[in-house]
Amino acid sequence: MENNESSHSQDHHQYEIHRIRAPYLQTAIIVMGVFMAILDTSVVNVAIPKMETELNASTAQIQWVLTAYMLTIGVLVPISGWMTDKFGPKKLFLSALVVFTGGSILCGMAWNLPSIVFFRIIQGMGGGFMMPVAMSMIFRIFPPDRRGTVMGVFGVAMIAAPAFGPVISGVLVEYWSWRWIFYLNVPIGIFAVGLGMFAMQEFSHEVKGTFDWAGFILSTVGFFSLLYGFNEVSSHGWGSAEVETYITLGVLLVVAFIIVELFVKHPMLNFRVTKNYMFSMSLLITSLINTATFAGVFLLPVYLQNIMGYSAIRTGLFMTPAALASAVLMPIGGRLFDRIGARPLAVIGLLIMTVATYLFSKLSLDSSSGTIQWLYILRSVGAGICMMPIMTAGMNTVRVNMVSQGTALTNTTRQVASSLGTALLTSYMATQAAKHTIRMSWQVTANSPQGHALLSMQQLLHAHGMTLAAAKQMAVVEFNQLITAQGFVAGLNDTYMLATFITLAAWVAVWFYASKAEREIRASNRNKNKKSKKQPALEAPKSTELSFE
Repeated sequence: MENNESSHSQDHHQYEIHRIRAPYLQTAIIVMGVFMAILDTSVVNVAIPKMETELNASTAQIQWVLTAYMLTIGVLVPISGWMTDKFGPKKLFLSALVVFTGGSILCGMAWNLPSIVFFRIIQGMGGGFMMPVAMSMIFRIFPPDRRGTVMGVFGVAMIAAPAFGPVISGVLVEYWSWRWIFYLNVPIGIFAVGLGMFAMQEFSHEVKGTFDWAGFILSTVGFFSLLYGFNEVSSHGWGSAEVETYITLGVLLVVAFIIVELFVKHPMLNFRVTKNYMFSMSLLITSLINTATFAGVFLLPVYLQNIMGYSAIRTGLFMTPAALASAVLMPIGGRLFDRIGARPLAVIGLLIMTVATYLFSKLSLDSSSGTIQWLYILRSVGAGICMMPIMTAGMNTVRVNMVSQGTALTNTTRQVASSLGTALLTSYMATQAAKHTIRMSWQVTANSPQGHALLSMQQLLHAHGMTLAAAKQMAVVEFNQLITAQGFVAGLNDTYMLATFITLAAWVAVWFYASKAEREIRASNRNKNKKSKKQPALEAPKSTELSFE
């Protein structure tokens, strides 16, 4: 068994819960910061059309408001582990909160496109560190037997933020201004920073050796190129010279980065943690889930707005019950994880996700909104049950002194998987939709049922007073729109089927998601819980953790 899978043998008192004054208050501050950072990945989408008009930008140009933030986060996440060990999680997290809040103020004050893109980069510099540092602190505070419920609550922020983003953004944009989607962060950020300065405590931290400049340069340029290439697939396609150049360069530099980090004495991102079987499996399974989840989070709103005619606000409200269901189930799943482990929950959750995703591949132009909503709730329930237990089980077998490196690698993998999922499924949907549209248009001939339907439409319009030429033109336009919509839905169904296979692959992998170290950790946790229950109340050891429970 690898050394970094031996955390179960470590002293329970290595964890910060025994040294800090208010562990649960510190966790609440962490969750606030993470919620803001993730919210800003989705809240801007709805405001893009308004920003495009007011800032006098083209559609291609305004997309950099989204791209700049995403790329900045992707570049910074890999170095977050080294930064955490160098400066300490409290200093880095609060500094990231200050930068993020300041960037939000500047974004709200932006006067043209270059200014808001630059300010979004500043905002991303704060948001990029918050997620990995937050996870690192949680895994440093709580021992394995306490993490399940806490990570369930942490997962609420990860699920709820992108789900509520469109609703919040839609209301603010429609009734006030797009600037308020950024100003909304300011009071929350100021409150969290102020509270954190007094309530949060620093953890022990140390960096050995000099800064790994080779790793830094390779990771920065490599992940930027890779994520930018994936981002441009939806606009230019896989075969474009720009996409091929950036993805090829990104892959080569990331591979070079991994090789350098494996041989350098003091790596910036320690890939040796992947020798841990449970941790590596958690990366694989969560990458598959993140890739497949894109089909639900981003493609469903497109269907609701383009096919069912929903507004942005109505779309957000439509998706809210699913977010609430997932938010309720994540803490419950966390408590169950503490008792029964990750694999039973992951098997059930991923099976639910697979079935729901498969049923989504049966959409049509006249699917009922009730059916779609229940399927989306079902899919979110599956994600709420399995996602955090899988991630937590992997991190539970990582040694305490490797936690910051483990969370950095986890979030780097999540960022790449999400971007790859975006590129892969968007491109696949567009390709399949175009194929179905062309195939359907070929079927419109003089003697086909489709041709007879077109002729009937022309005759109906002509009978209602239109000239024959105008009736023919109108019928062709309406029929083309109908074929395009049917082609879009058919392409969407193909994409959901692909997502079903990806989710099914994750479900199969979960059956191999166990190890001797993980079983020993759970057995040790159960023994500790039994001993704590048998201990008389008067003999309970004093612990500073009780002050804020």
